[in-house]
Amino acid sequence: MANALNGHFEMPQTFAAVSIDVTATNVWQLEGCENVDTKVATMTGMAVPAQGQVTVQGDERLVWAGRDRYLLTTNRSDLVDNDGVYATDQTYGKTQLLITGEDARALLARGLPLDIGEGQFAIGEVQHSHINHIGVSVIRNADVSGQPQFEVWVMRGFAKSLTEFLVHSAETLR
Repeated sequence: MANALNGHFEMPQTFAAVSIDVTATNVWQLEGCENVDTKVATMTGMAVPAQGQVTVQGDERLVWAGRDRYLLTTNRSDLVDNDGVYATDQTYGKTQLLITGEDARALLARGLPLDIGEGQFAIGEVQHSHINHIGVSVIRNADVSGQPQFEVWVMRGFAKSLTEFLVHSAETLR
């Protein structure tokens, strides 16, 4: 799947104790006006996550994105509006970056005004914030080989600028 970084960066970008990569799954925004939680649960077959949380079922995730709004990562590409839930394909509108390694927290701390220290940002949580004045959603994924992993979602138009900032910052670590 093409992404906004093709032609700008070879991925993954690997440094002494952190790597930056791109993941590519379909992303659907699901929102509505009435009984959204019940309708989204029926539509996806998943429990809707609480505020600031992520629900995982198999290879799909339902991410809390605000009141009456969720983002579904899935391999499905055929979702349609259903019973008052509006399904909007965001696949090509967002770039999903994976930040993994011993220095993942240090790298993100260079521009993220959130406390993501050990024990402060639990696995399965999502926070909406900014890095270097670029709006992002940050998800705390399960550790990989004992190292923390964060997923950073950014609007496609800002992906190159954000990645430039992260790569430059990663080069100065260690």
